[in-house]
Amino acid sequence: MIERGITELLANISEVMKQHEHPPLEQLTVQESRHFYDLARTFYTPLSIDGITVLEETLQSPLGHTLPIRVYRPQGDGPFPVLLYFHGGGWVFGDLDSAENVCQFMAQEANAIVVSATYRQAPEHKYPAAFLDSIAAVSWTFENSARFQGDPTKITIGGESSGGNLAASAALYYQNHGTYRLHSQLLITPVTHYHFETSSYQANYRYNLTSEKMKWFWQHYLEDEKDGQTVFASPLLATSVDHLPATLLVTVEGDPLRDEGIAYGKKLEAAGVAVTHLHYAHLVHSFVAMIGTQAAAKQALQQIVQTWREQFACPHPTLTSSVR
Repeated sequence: MIERGITELLANISEVMKQHEHPPLEQLTVQESRHFYDLARTFYTPLSIDGITVLEETLQSPLGHTLPIRVYRPQGDGPFPVLLYFHGGGWVFGDLDSAENVCQFMAQEANAIVVSATYRQAPEHKYPAAFLDSIAAVSWTFENSARFQGDPTKITIGGESSGGNLAASAALYYQNHGTYRLHSQLLITPVTHYHFETSSYQANYRYNLTSEKMKWFWQHYLEDEKDGQTVFASPLLATSVDHLPATLLVTVEGDPLRDEGIAYGKKLEAAGVAVTHLHYAHLVHSFVAMIGTQAAAKQALQQIVQTWREQFACPHPTLTSSVR
């Protein structure tokens, strides 16, 4: 059963949206949808976290554009493990500010450097723009981590939802390009497949992310449907995954993306990749955005970070699975 506080929060957000005459997402322009996304974000209370230094940096893309990078550094002396994190938002929404709570919390809980990266967004920039920005962010992190006392041998790539998709895709890219070797990946409710026939899609969950919303995101992300069948859009379609880094996978119950996330974890396990799978039956998609108001969401993220710290900040993480 979904945590009561979360269902109440989502009901409150829904009521405010009705007051603002929010039509179904598929009837909105992109700019209108971004306005309502920003309105919903006001329900997520910022955390007050001490002891984290926040540094504003810039990524110069090899394609000629620039992107902001935000680095969260804990107190003390390194070298620290490093997490490169991509925010969610269906490739259409989100920015460094929307990931502020999550990144500060993870930096403090893990005593690690968190590099928060953004990317060009759809539909102004269709696939593969965001993917190309994600591989550029990996390069930036490896080339700059030592400046912040980060350990270049312990760099994890991670993200939530569409950010998890970008993290998984970039990890696939770098398993075949020996320039950089990622230590591990942290995939929180990731998008892994352009496919809508799973039981979790068919369940028609109404918690936060719905099947209709996810289809809308894909429509704006892809230039052509055939692009959804490429491995860097749909990592689940990859034929070779045996050189991927150790993986911490997080799924939740009331989520259209649940089954494709689980399937990706099983695919990696079958190829011999060390996978730790945490499944939360009482949480919903985007629960990480709720850690400022929902104790259950905060406790789950705390467990996720501790698991990453314990299992993936060491040379040989173990293979485990857990349902919460």
